[in-house]
Amino acid sequence: MTAGLPGTGLGGLFYLILSLLMPLRELYLTACGRSSRARWRFVLTQLAIALGIIAAMVASATLAVRVASADRAAGTLGPDVLALPALGSLAGLVCLLLVVRVWALVPGAARDTPAESLTAG
Repeated sequence: MTAGLPGTGLGGLFYLILSLLMPLRELYLTACGRSSRARWRFVLTQLAIALGIIAAMVASATLAVRVASADRAAGTLGPDVLALPALGSLAGLVCLLLVVRVWALVPGAARDTPAESLTAG
């Protein structure tokens, strides 16, 4: 088993996607009159963290490509190899979200959760 790029796991990608979409939702809430400065401060903080993660990933990939280019003469590693962990994680996230959506369509599956059985009794 090999480790991928930091931040490219399912949780990291999910966080990045949601953090990048937060400003769009907050714009909608602002147009509806349901936003505040505190909410915008939180949204912009999360956006800055997400952009920092992306910048660090790009910088580390760029550095790895430059280091690997020295090995490329020997034919051992190419820059395309660096994109595979990120693409694999993205594909895994898409599959996980699809399974959850399909599971929600199964009759009775969505309402048989442990939390609801505790409150029902």
